[in-house]
Amino acid sequence: MRKNIALHAALFSVLLCLAALAGCAKNDGLCTVEGTVTLDGAPLAEGTINFGPMAGSSGTATGAKIENGKYSARASEGEMIVNIRSQKKETTQDPEHGETMTFTELIPEKYNQQSELKATIKPGKNTFDFDLKSEAKE
Repeated sequence: MRKNIALHAALFSVLLCLAALAGCAKNDGLCTVEGTVTLDGAPLAEGTINFGPMAGSSGTATGAKIENGKYSARASEGEMIVNIRSQKKETTQDPEHGETMTFTELIPEKYNQQSELKATIKPGKNTFDFDLKSEAKE
């Protein structure tokens, strides 16, 4: 009899802990968005991806880092415009002016400033893969 009570008490304790943990889960109204980004067929080494609400729709803009072609973010549900960027930094030394840093955008404007990329984010997990082409490859 005591074993039954102890077993029931242990099971109740485990269930109580699980319920408490479930109550701690994020319920922020955002959806999981993940995927890959390639440029001319190769994974984008590093960059950023941003999801922003389309004109006339509601939602919160969000972004994430791209590393080795992969990204993961939490975004609002709805129609989004997608902006992808990756910059190359070059440092030069000039005896008269010192060190100068120059940033060159590696991604064509049609994927960022003039983005043609769109995504419809739905509740739950969303996967969007983007296969970008550089201007020279088109």
